[in-house]
Amino acid sequence: MAQFEGKVAVITGAGRGIGRETALLMAREGARIVVNDLGGGPQGGGSDAHFAQEVVDEIKAAGGEAVAETSSVTTMEGGKAVVDCAMDNFGRLDFLVNNAGIIRPRRLTDMSEEDFDIVVAVNFKGYFATMHAAAPHLKKQGGAIVNFSSPSGFGHYGMVNYSGAKEGVVGMTRTIARELAEFGVRANAVRPISGPSNMNIPEVYETLQYALDTLHIPPLSGHWIGNSGPDGRPWNVAAVVGWLCSDRSSNLNGREVYINGGHIALVQEPEFIRSQFAVDGWTFDKLCEEGTSRALTWDIRDRFTGK
Repeated sequence: MAQFEGKVAVITGAGRGIGRETALLMAREGARIVVNDLGGGPQGGGSDAHFAQEVVDEIKAAGGEAVAETSSVTTMEGGKAVVDCAMDNFGRLDFLVNNAGIIRPRRLTDMSEEDFDIVVAVNFKGYFATMHAAAPHLKKQGGAIVNFSSPSGFGHYGMVNYSGAKEGVVGMTRTIARELAEFGVRANAVRPISGPSNMNIPEVYETLQYALDTLHIPPLSGHWIGNSGPDGRPWNVAAVVGWLCSDRSSNLNGREVYINGGHIALVQEPEFIRSQFAVDGWTFDKLCEEGTSRALTWDIRDRFTGK
């Protein structure tokens, strides 16, 4: 039997790229799918319903069940509309995949309030909106939530809006996992790198190249992006999403999975490192002592600079 026979999945941003591949995969495994996609551009704006409908048509042509939904998830009303679509058409909800996203690369001093607000609205608030609406239904029979974070959340030059939103997704996912676990609902996050993508606009590559060529630091956290075997493709990421929804990953909750082509990894939970203790508590003078300052401020760049 298919992994998701009789189940229902809502997938946001499912008209193209990773979302599309996830919808097709889960449909092949028996799930009935709500294909949500506003059909806007990679930096927001515009709408085109045909993206969602094309995926629905492809699923139906292969013998599956799906329905198109084109609400924007940037409002609570939009998030509820996406979930209501599942209930109205299929009568239940088992999986919620929050994949919708936009990107507006700008340096901090060049970023407008609109640039910040719209990216946070889609990539962070939109996830809250759908989860808020979906939770009461998921709690009835259990299920899974998969939220899309990004390696940009580790730190990414020129992406303060996007990296902030995507790192916020991780904290939100950890909390949701704790709130819904007793009802049999798991919540995990995915940090993907994928080649062909609607959001892989030239400005993104420019930010990465600047970090490498001018700043001489890893563009994303401590990772030099390089060959990870096969180039990352949307279906690599979709496979991880499907796996996180399946019973095969039932021991994972509130965790993050990194995927880049042939490289998959469980992201380590935050921990304290290079700990120092002062019996009487820390003072400014104690922190400024050379030994203490050096012990606490060593970081990943020292590996590459030889300090």
